[in-house]
Amino acid sequence: MEELLTIAFDRPLISEFMSVEYANREPHLGALASGYFLPVLCSRSIFPRLPAQGFAASFLGPIGAVAATSGLWAVLHTQYGLYDIAIIFCLGLLFGAARLVTGSLFVPLTLHAVTNLLATVEVALLR
Repeated sequence: MEELLTIAFDRPLISEFMSVEYANREPHLGALASGYFLPVLCSRSIFPRLPAQGFAASFLGPIGAVAATSGLWAVLHTQYGLYDIAIIFCLGLLFGAARLVTGSLFVPLTLHAVTNLLATVEVALLR
């Protein structure tokens, strides 16, 4: 879906940051762990839990907590342009909704890991 929007808006499929990052990363287990698996674990388990619990207990409620943490997470991705940050925000909403609906961390972790894997394959094939 993200790729279809990107094509529709005549945007490059691969961000400059991802092209440079992929070109400079050595394909070994440590690089994969530090670049792909650890960010997924942190972004889907640690980051949303801390602010999300506080936001969910506030007037925002669970849905507002998903929106707020998605926004916070998106703006932390300053290495990307505004379009990519908007995509990250939308993915955060999707992952947060999956967490709310299922009550499990496994589903959003898996969705995020698959998204990162597809992005990595896309960069490898198209850069």
